[in-house]
Amino acid sequence: MTVQLRMNAQDLIVTGAQAVTPASHDRVTGGLALGTIVETAMGPMAVEALQPGDRILTRERGAWPLRSVTMEQSTICTIRTDSLGVAQPARDISVATDQHVTLRDWRAAALFDAGMALVPADRLTDGTQIARTGTCDVVRLDLGAPLTIVANGMDVPTGRTETGVVNLDDEI
Repeated sequence: MTVQLRMNAQDLIVTGAQAVTPASHDRVTGGLALGTIVETAMGPMAVEALQPGDRILTRERGAWPLRSVTMEQSTICTIRTDSLGVAQPARDISVATDQHVTLRDWRAAALFDAGMALVPADRLTDGTQIARTGTCDVVRLDLGAPLTIVANGMDVPTGRTETGVVNLDDEI
């Protein structure tokens, strides 16, 4: 994947990046398209089969109970296999355009001067490896806290509406 910046990376870090304004935890954003496989204590399960009370495997707290599941219509981005690193994701995954994606490689360093960054999927679109692919039903998982789950082999932050997430100004 080729990334083309319209300004010097140092200028982008200084002038173009800003923390997202904190929002209520009740307004959870993001979502996973139907058919996405989520790692649970009972083994891999399709996201649409998950029910409140199911124990989802999280990076921060191990198996954690799912509080609620909602389904909404959303514009989606499809992230192709290996687009964010080796086996990241392990297979294609479609997510809501506002679903945060974890960057832990050269992209985080080059774009945000950080070892890790949470970025909405829509901000990473290149039209090929990560592309808007229309609208569909997405499932939003509420674990009661911002936690990271594994979906299609990729770390996926859930419940992320807090500070520390980087968005870029539209003018850039």
